[in-house]
Amino acid sequence: MRKWLIALLLLTGCVKPGDNRFEITYQTIETLPEQQALHQRIVAEFEKSHPQIHVRVIYDTSKFQKLNVQLAGGAAPDVFYYVVDRLPVLAQRGQVLDLTEGFLSLADQFYPELVESCRINGRLWMVPFHYSTDVLFYNRDWFEKGGEPVPDESWDWQKFAEVAARLAAQRQARIATVLPRPLLLVQSFGGVLFADGKCTANSTESIAALQFYRDLVARRVAPTTAAMGEVEAFDGVNLFREGKIPVLVGRTYMLTEFDHITGFRWDVAPVPKGKTRWSRLSVGGNCVWSGTKHPREAWEFAQFYSMEGAKIAAKSRNAIPALKVAAASAQVPRAMMEALKYSHLDNPWGYAFWDEFNQKAFFETTDAVALGQVTPAAAAQSIESLGTSLLQPH
Repeated sequence: MRKWLIALLLLTGCVKPGDNRFEITYQTIETLPEQQALHQRIVAEFEKSHPQIHVRVIYDTSKFQKLNVQLAGGAAPDVFYYVVDRLPVLAQRGQVLDLTEGFLSLADQFYPELVESCRINGRLWMVPFHYSTDVLFYNRDWFEKGGEPVPDESWDWQKFAEVAARLAAQRQARIATVLPRPLLLVQSFGGVLFADGKCTANSTESIAALQFYRDLVARRVAPTTAAMGEVEAFDGVNLFREGKIPVLVGRTYMLTEFDHITGFRWDVAPVPKGKTRWSRLSVGGNCVWSGTKHPREAWEFAQFYSMEGAKIAAKSRNAIPALKVAAASAQVPRAMMEALKYSHLDNPWGYAFWDEFNQKAFFETTDAVALGQVTPAAAAQSIESLGTSLLQPH
């Protein structure tokens, strides 16, 4: 462990490379080949306009586990990619720099919803780079050949289930669609997880959402997540890309996967609605480590990445740029752009325990609901008890 921490210290940008430029490190979990190519382009342009700074990119395939070790050991990268739902913990621990003052003159060039998501107690801890939303992907060929009107804003969850089942039956498909995220259903059905400092998950709305979730499995509209493991990854990308299911509640990042489809026509519609239309707002951006020895250079890179870097990334369909002018030139479906109007953070309260709550409530407990091991009413009660216990001081 000690040797690893020493090695990590050498990665923090505390030395200059042989050409006498300042070296800063940038770490990201975005490791797909096209993402790496994008990073290299942004870094090259940054170094061209900032010849005194060299940026070394580090790719992390551990989904932030490595970063947690680095932060705990005081040997983190100077700048790192992060997401808003996890941000409160780092801000609370003082592990990221307060970027409020430097960002003041830039803020109006970004979507205000995205800037606000990066604030905690009125202070900005991350520079937004891009965002993603929930949308409905559908196989246009299946709909037209099956005589079904294509999805539109009138679709609710019941119609989603009925049409998916009907189209799958016409083609004798084994799977009609993939389970939507249970948290998305709870929010769409009108469930409120926390209010006035209390967990309020045990409500008629939450129970109705979980019952619908269970019914999708019981009616064989969608398989459980356990059964999905026998078919492919849980998100349904392969099933939709291979033309095996007619509809999929997915997210913006799936565009790059579906752009390679040649066997059928597909399109995008708004996510179905319940009591309200709801979409998860996920915002990714860059933080500056509070222990960096080059705060000015690190800030300049984070700023450049979200400004000039966003313009470079505009042609990428992995996510939508947070910078307004870059988003305007991005080639993404209209339904995704309009989803920002009804998209919300999963953790708007900024609770540091969110990851633990989300994992236990909306993976473990809801998996048991889908399998018929726990009733929706018992699950809602269990989720509320969990939230209540996590709210207590430890």
